Parts: sequence; C-alpha cells; structure tokens
Amino acid sequence: MMLRKLIISSLLIAILGFAVYAQTPAAAPAAQPAKPVEEPPPAMSVPQTYRFQTRGRRDPFVNPVPKPAAPVAVVPIERPKGSKGVLLSEAKILGVVYSREAPDMTRAMISSLGGVTYFLRKGDELFDAVVKDIQRDGVVFELSIKDRDGKSATREVVRKLTPTP
Repeated sequence: MMLRKLIISSLLIAILGFAVYAQTPAAAPAAQPAKPVEEPPPAMSVPQTYRFQTRGRRDPFVNPVPKPAAPVAVVPIERPKGSKGVLLSEAKILGVVYSREAPDMTRAMISSLGGVTYFLRKGDELFDAVVKDIQRDGVVFELSIKDRDGKSATREVVRKLTPTP
C-alpha cells in the first residue's frame, strides 16, 4: 500500500514538472526585423474586381428603393407688415366686440405668434385668408389654398372663441 502511494506521488511530480517545463519559452533567437503591419480592409468593403452575375436575380447589395431626388430649395416668402402678414394657422382669437346697432363697429381681436394683437373687421385680410363674418362666439374666415398644380381654391374656416376659465 505504501509502495503504491509512493509510485503515484512520484508520477504526479514528474507530470507537473514536465508541464511547467513545456510552458517556459525557449531561448529567443536573434532579433529579426519587424514586418510592416498591413491594415485590414474596412468592414463591408467590396473588392474592385467583384462583378455580380445576375442570372435573372437582382443584386442584393443595391437598394431596390431609389433615393429621392435632391430637395428643391424653398424660397422663403416675405410677408407684409401688420395683420396682412399673419397666417390663419398662427392667429388666435382673443375676443369679439359685437354691436347690434352699428354692425360696422363689430370687431374681432386676434393675436399673432409674436404676441401682437390686431382688431379686424369684416372684409379685412390676413396673409392667406379674409374675414368673411364676425359672430358672437367666433369668426368665419375664407381661406385661400393653392395645390401643387398651382390651382387655387377657397374654403370656409370657422374659428370659435375659446372661453378662459
């Protein structure tokens, strides 16, 4: 029994010694000149000699949806000063001054983006609309619209007076 333990332990020591000896680096030979390191090609690059052979299929690397044409430069439109330069979408109705006795005294009070307040009467123009009628609870505008083909059309827009709590 004792002899068996002695043999097993000596075999383990020999194996460990051999493993340590195998891991130590051998003596390095004389220094060799370093080779220049070549950079690998960028990821997803296609060699210049590559040609896709269709055989009735589409090239998987070409986008099937064409890119949109270059955007057309939009020239900003200069708006006139005063209420004639306010877009209907920018106008907020603040109040209505209504008179039964003198209808020509009826006014609509609107506010534009800059916080400027204007008093409008029936027939006054905004940049894209005309005041068609002023009622107790709102204002009726006639909005002028131009479509892509250049055709102009009008439609009626009713803006109600929003009460404040």
